[in-house]
Amino acid sequence: MRRGTNMLWVTATASLALLFLARGRGGEPDTGIRRLRRIQGEEPGDGETKGDTRPVRAFWAILELPQRLLPPSVESRLFADLEKYVRLSGYTIEQLAGIRVLAGVSLPLVSVLALRFSPMGLALSLPLAVFGVMLPRLLSARNRARYFDSVRQALPHTADMLYAFILGGRNLDQAFRGAALSSPEPLRPLLARAVREMELGSSREDAFNHLLERCPVPELSSLLRSLLEAERRGHPLSTTLEVFSRDIRLRRRDQLRVVVAKAPLKMLAPLIFLILPASILLTVGPTFLATFNRVF
Repeated sequence: MRRGTNMLWVTATASLALLFLARGRGGEPDTGIRRLRRIQGEEPGDGETKGDTRPVRAFWAILELPQRLLPPSVESRLFADLEKYVRLSGYTIEQLAGIRVLAGVSLPLVSVLALRFSPMGLALSLPLAVFGVMLPRLLSARNRARYFDSVRQALPHTADMLYAFILGGRNLDQAFRGAALSSPEPLRPLLARAVREMELGSSREDAFNHLLERCPVPELSSLLRSLLEAERRGHPLSTTLEVFSRDIRLRRRDQLRVVVAKAPLKMLAPLIFLILPASILLTVGPTFLATFNRVF
C-alpha cells in the first residue's frame, strides 16, 4: 500500500512537471524585433497566434471532456457560474469545467489514498473538494489580474509612441493607428481592434468606450478620456500625453515600492514553516538522533 501511494505521488509530480515544461516551451517572448517584423508583415499579426505544443493540446482536450460528456441538465447546474469568469481569464468554459471536475475529484482522492483511508484523510477530503470546486474562480481571477497588470505596464510605452506621432505632425487617428501597430502585448490587439472599428465607421468615442468595456483598466480609461477631452477643448495633445506619461510612471514606481515593501511579509511564512524547520533538522537532527541512539 505504501509503495502504491509513493508511486501515485511520483506520477502526479512527474505529470505536473511535464505539463509546466510543455507550457513554458510553447510561448515565445514578444521582443521589439518581433514587433517590428509584425509591422512589416513578416510575422503573424493580431489574431494569428501560434498553436500550443501537442502535449498541451492533448491535455486540454482531455480536460474539456467532462463538459462535453455530461448531460445538459447536469452541466447547467455544475458550470452555470463559470460563464462570468471566462472573460479575460485565458480559459474557455470547457477548460474551467474540466479543471473543476478534475480538481474536485482528484484532490480528495489523493488525500484519502495518501493518508491510507485514515480519519484525517477523510476529514481533509471535504475541504479539498471545496477547494477543487473553487479552483477555476481562483485561476480566472489570477489570470485576469495579471492581464490587467500587463496592460498597465504597456501603457507608458504606448503613451510615448502617441507622443512621438503627435510631435511628428500626425493627427489623433493617425497617431492612434501607429501606436496600435507598435504597442506591446497585450495592448496591441486591443488598440488594433479599436482602430478597425473606427475604420468601419464607428466614432472615436464609441470605439474608445468599446475598448474600455473589453479592458476596464482605470489607467487606460484615464488616457483615452484625456485624449478625447483635450481634442474637444482644443488643448495640445502633446502636453496631455506628456503629463499622462509622467504621471503613470510615477504611479507605477509607487506601486513597485508597495510591492517591495510587502515582500518581507510574504517571505515570512515560508521562512518560518519551511526553511527554518528544514534548517533545524539538518543542523540539530543528526546530533539528536545520535544522542537518542546512545540513550536507548
